[in-house]
Amino acid sequence: MTERSTTDTTAPYYSSTLVSLPARAVALVLAGGKGSRLRAAADAELHRTPKVLVPIDTDTGRTPMLGHALTQLTTAGFRRIAVLTSTDPATGAEAVETYALAHPSARQAELTIHREQHPLGTAGAAYAALAHLPDTPAAVVLPADTLFPTALLPSAVAEHRSRPVAVTWTVTTAPGRSAQNAGRLFLDPDGQHVVHALEGVDATLPAGSRSGLRQATSTGAVIIAPAPFRALFEEYARRLANPGEADLYRQFMPWAISQGHPVGAFDIRTAAPDLGTPDRLAAFGRTA
Repeated sequence: MTERSTTDTTAPYYSSTLVSLPARAVALVLAGGKGSRLRAAADAELHRTPKVLVPIDTDTGRTPMLGHALTQLTTAGFRRIAVLTSTDPATGAEAVETYALAHPSARQAELTIHREQHPLGTAGAAYAALAHLPDTPAAVVLPADTLFPTALLPSAVAEHRSRPVAVTWTVTTAPGRSAQNAGRLFLDPDGQHVVHALEGVDATLPAGSRSGLRQATSTGAVIIAPAPFRALFEEYARRLANPGEADLYRQFMPWAISQGHPVGAFDIRTAAPDLGTPDRLAAFGRTA
């Protein structure tokens, strides 16, 4: 009788890596927008409702944008969520905060409110909130008015943490119809970094300099390594003539790229519609 070896040289091939969120990872939900474009619509509900509390149609029924985002984040595995609001009366912060604290996610996760005392912009608000979250290994910034496929966030966070970058911009090379600012980001040939950012600015990239680059669209979600991000933001803030609002997408990340700081890219390869205008809200968020 032939003895079988107890050492199997084939089995180790059949292995995988569990992709999950690191403990104490936090989702920073941007909920301080005024919703000026929605309020300009001829719709009474949009006039009287804070932007992130405007209801949308989902698989589970009609729910405010913020509620949908909070549910999706807890489903994706986040057990720490920070809702970023503003004292600007136009944002309806009190109603937004009350809604967030009463949402079921507040019982499923450690949910905190971070209210800016004066307008900080999306980058400034993230910087300020992270000062209260010193033990988080990774943070995800997510606008409440974007239909982002949150099931992809654990993979995005894992990819981000494997690279020596302070921020990773989640992008899409398949933005779908009616995407906001489509094709205004350019990735290196390997798709690993954002090398040109025309997001939110009237700028053009010379045709000759596009050779070999991949064109992409912002999805709104940004992955942050807290300590490097805060250090980089402080460098950015020191260069400002006066303190003021610092937008993550239109100012901070384009500045970082221009200064030679690497900004990672994570391509979700699907649409992530922004619901910030009446047309996009009607197309993607409401069936009426």
